[in-house]
Amino acid sequence: MAHGPSPFGVPQETQAHRPPDDPGFDWAEYDERSQMRAPTARLSPEDRTPTVRLGGPALPPARRSPEEEMEAHLDQIQASRPLRRAAQRARRRTRWWLVALATVSGLAVAAACGAGAFIVLREGEPDPAAPSAEAAADQPSTVDETAGAPEVVDPIASRETDADPISVEELFGANAISPAGGSGAYEVLATEALSKCADAGLDELAELLEDADCTQTVRATLINPDGEYAATAGVLNLADAEEADALRAAIEAGLEGGFAALRTDGEAEELGRAATMVGYNTYGHYLMYVVIGRTDGEPIEEASDPVRAIVSDLVDVWFVDQLNPRRDVQ
Repeated sequence: MAHGPSPFGVPQETQAHRPPDDPGFDWAEYDERSQMRAPTARLSPEDRTPTVRLGGPALPPARRSPEEEMEAHLDQIQASRPLRRAAQRARRRTRWWLVALATVSGLAVAAACGAGAFIVLREGEPDPAAPSAEAAADQPSTVDETAGAPEVVDPIASRETDADPISVEELFGANAISPAGGSGAYEVLATEALSKCADAGLDELAELLEDADCTQTVRATLINPDGEYAATAGVLNLADAEEADALRAAIEAGLEGGFAALRTDGEAEELGRAATMVGYNTYGHYLMYVVIGRTDGEPIEEASDPVRAIVSDLVDVWFVDQLNPRRDVQ
């Protein structure tokens, strides 16, 4: 199963709510952008009335026939009577050749249609060289060996085929973890296993998790290798891949709330008190996520390179590597 990079959510206040009237919001810029996005009205052909131009150029004169053009030219040059008779004979010869050419073309088309009809009628007749129905019945029938092939099922596509619960030891079995290809080790400050998945969410996300068929959430709070960021990373155990994808789509749609941070003493005591960044992805029937904040308590307003590295290390590499052995067919 393909596994692409995790998307990012918008910066969220994971443990607090912003007031409805944000004093820092630039309403002037908002009004200016709203005017720039004004819709353009498009008229249907029935609504588009043709414009009448007064005093415009006159319509061009109607085109004359070739005979009229020839007569006008002869009049212009004041042609003699013998010259006029010669011109008339030349026009009659031209008409005769055109009639002859049209006749030949019509005969060719009729011949082609007749040949096509003959071929169509011949297709309905039995082919003497083809084997008869009785001879075909005597031939042994071939069996499509692939028709009864069993459907290949991903072992982690559903909790029915992946029934063992996940554990703290499976995901965070040491005091530090080192994702493959990362810049160093992440210190594990605290771990937790929740049987109620709604406790891992806030607001609308918590409500979705309350109604979802989610049996557990395993999460931990870590410090990135350079110590500038704290992160709560977790895995939700959902019923199947369809439910996991639906929950991911709801998060991408911009629902209110987000994932709750697991705050600890020390470097992660400010996690979730200011704006954080969220990354998430699905893997089989699991939804994986990470909530990232600065250890100095400053808000995160954009996905910088260090933030992207944390999402890649924890969600796309570490969690996938820990869950991938569940796909091995016993």
